[in-house]
Amino acid sequence: MKILHITVAISILALGLTACGGGDGDNSTNNTAAETPNESVVTTPTIPAPAIAEKTMQDIIVDKNYDFSTSYTLPTNIDITQHTDKRAFIGFYTDWSTNAAGDKIPNPASQLVLQTTDDGVFNNDLQIGKHQSQLLFVVLFTDSQLSTITKLYDITPEQTLNYP
Repeated sequence: MKILHITVAISILALGLTACGGGDGDNSTNNTAAETPNESVVTTPTIPAPAIAEKTMQDIIVDKNYDFSTSYTLPTNIDITQHTDKRAFIGFYTDWSTNAAGDKIPNPASQLVLQTTDDGVFNNDLQIGKHQSQLLFVVLFTDSQLSTITKLYDITPEQTLNYP
């Protein structure tokens, strides 16, 4: 029995070796010469890239009058005494949306300040980012008979926000 297994294994091995020959698959029998390409290869010399000097912080040149600050102070002069002498809330916002009626709705996450006033006057300075070009001013009254005041300001660093 052992001999039978060995004979079968040798037969399979012999058939496997004869079946895997090499070649390129064309049925020609006289392929003795290797083909040589007719094109010649030209190599070009590599030219090294010019060395670039490392830049450091000392290489940066900035005008001595350049202002590196990212914000500025914006003064306000708000007086709502013509509307009420009762408590009111004054707020400034950097982001808002507009509803279908055209009313501006402030985004609470963009609130710069929300402060109460009992005398109707707000004269505080606001710290504004230089990128900001508009602010939404909102007055909320504790008297339900009065409507909310909203005003959109185009702002520049040289101005004071005035209301009315």
